[in-house]
Amino acid sequence: MKFTQALYKIHIGKATRYLWQHQRERRIPVTKAEEILASMNIPVEDAVEVVSQKPKHASKVIIESTLPSGVHPDWKDKSCLMFEDNNVLQEGTSQACLLTKTVKIEDELPKKIKDLITDIPCAINNLLRRCVYTSVIYDAQQIKLPKLKDPNRPAWVFPRVYGISTTRKMHNLTKKFLQLCESLNGLDIAQYRTILHNELSSICIDKETDLLNFSLKMDIMMTSSVPLTPIIDANIDNEFVMPNIHPLHPTVGLTKSNIYKNEDLYSIGTETPFTNVHTIFINYDPEEVKNLTELPVTEDQIHARSMVKSFTIAAICARQRFGLDIKKLPEPVVVQCVQSDGQKFHFSVYQLNTLDLDGEKGIRNFWWSEPSIKLYESAQYENGQPCLEGYNNEIFKKFLAFYNNR
Repeated sequence: MKFTQALYKIHIGKATRYLWQHQRERRIPVTKAEEILASMNIPVEDAVEVVSQKPKHASKVIIESTLPSGVHPDWKDKSCLMFEDNNVLQEGTSQACLLTKTVKIEDELPKKIKDLITDIPCAINNLLRRCVYTSVIYDAQQIKLPKLKDPNRPAWVFPRVYGISTTRKMHNLTKKFLQLCESLNGLDIAQYRTILHNELSSICIDKETDLLNFSLKMDIMMTSSVPLTPIIDANIDNEFVMPNIHPLHPTVGLTKSNIYKNEDLYSIGTETPFTNVHTIFINYDPEEVKNLTELPVTEDQIHARSMVKSFTIAAICARQRFGLDIKKLPEPVVVQCVQSDGQKFHFSVYQLNTLDLDGEKGIRNFWWSEPSIKLYESAQYENGQPCLEGYNNEIFKKFLAFYNNR
């Protein structure tokens, strides 16, 4: 190809040098961000000083496989039953209710939250559709997706498909929906909230003769300076019957281990004003969350993950507020939960009334949950054109109601 002046004009090297020449002396515009944060009593620190700080104590890495039994620093004589992020309960919500001493009130959200669900203008709906396009179709991530299988032809090998992972879709949608909620409500609510990402939480709690340990990750967690008000009275005289999974034990399927830390892991310190958990957003990745029996994960087991994670974060928050030895709480702790795989969304509300998990009588915890609903039927390229079918705006209505709940 002859090197002409027209070809040279669009040369990437010349374009790069042009940008550096004309924008290297561009000044950073002065914003009022620091002034606004100072008016809200939020401390502002120099990022360079934070990065340059060295840790006070260097952690010592210990390889567990090289240590004999009983020598590990976290070894305990009493074994603990572990439930981690990739596990599911064999009996689903029935087993989760028995583990956490919880009763399921209704198969729908509380009336308090349903009253906050309102219609959305057409302009907002159009913006939401754009959010789905940019999160599910236009994202630049290209990784190997799970292998395709045909039950009728189990030996057939399909070509590997590249695209966007379910975790990336869920994170993109949640962040964009939260940003839109903040834009619609302004500082009236946003100044009392903060968003945390990939927060690890762990708690050890006694249940009769067993010691349970829940070590779970909250993909996105919204905290507030003011706790959510209780849904119903904790001492209500209810006639709800606890589920029965006999002959199975409530701890069936949990992993037994003697290596664990008998302490709460909570990333929010008491020095911050945003100590109260408001809503957790958790991801369900079918490639990571699997049954021990290798059977497909059911929808009931997916809903049980929402209950267990809500109980875990609510229990840790209650111990921080009322003390480590608290059993009967002075006031309930309410946590909202949204679980998604990037297409299906599950909304639930958990009210923690007690940490005394022994028996089935007395004060019990409450849980509201509704069936999973789809945000869209399909979102993909068809004949080279982006196509979104079956978009459901009910998802964002409930999303916004959760955000506005106080």
